[in-house]
Amino acid sequence: MIQALIFDMDGTLVDSEGLHYEAWKNVLADHNVKNFPFEDFVSYVGTSNEKLAEDYIKSGDLAISIEALVAEKQLIYLEMIQDITLLPGVAATIERYYGTFRLAVASSSHSIELEKILATINLRDCFELVIGGDLVSRKKPDPEIYIKTKNLLGLQAHQCVAFEDSEAGLNAAKNAGMYGIAVPHGLSRHHNFERADLVVDRIDFADDTLLRSLSRSPA
Repeated sequence: MIQALIFDMDGTLVDSEGLHYEAWKNVLADHNVKNFPFEDFVSYVGTSNEKLAEDYIKSGDLAISIEALVAEKQLIYLEMIQDITLLPGVAATIERYYGTFRLAVASSSHSIELEKILATINLRDCFELVIGGDLVSRKKPDPEIYIKTKNLLGLQAHQCVAFEDSEAGLNAAKNAGMYGIAVPHGLSRHHNFERADLVVDRIDFADDTLLRSLSRSPA
């Protein structure tokens, strides 16, 4: 029986990818990387800040560590969070399932970002656990973050459903043995979601009937 719903953050709960792009564009420009097209940023959707930083440090021969570059970007992004908005259907989904299932967030973004977002959108009290990418050593599609989350919840993988907007995130959940619901958006519709147990156009389309159908099939 399903007992927990676990949500990715960026692109799944909130419309934040554009803000991430602007923060990266600004910080890379500060390091004389003048060409950072949006299409390049899109290729990193579902991965991590660290991966993007590592690649641009190498390609631009930047004299800065991955950790320092990510920290500079984070300072810019944290100031932008006040402008963040929920994606369609998210409020209805949280209202529908809060108190029925245990709710958690498992995102590659750092915990400080996740906590500020949830406080800004007034949803922090709805989530039992908030696990950021800074709390694991291997990022999605590695299953570590989902394994950590289920262990902290004291649950088995088949008792958990993950909501993800990206191929890397979905594969992380499936690699952990969980059910996975894909909610593609404009930046991830080209991703491969063949491993998803369900693919929905909006997060609130995953209703009680669909969740019950998951529990009758193997994860």
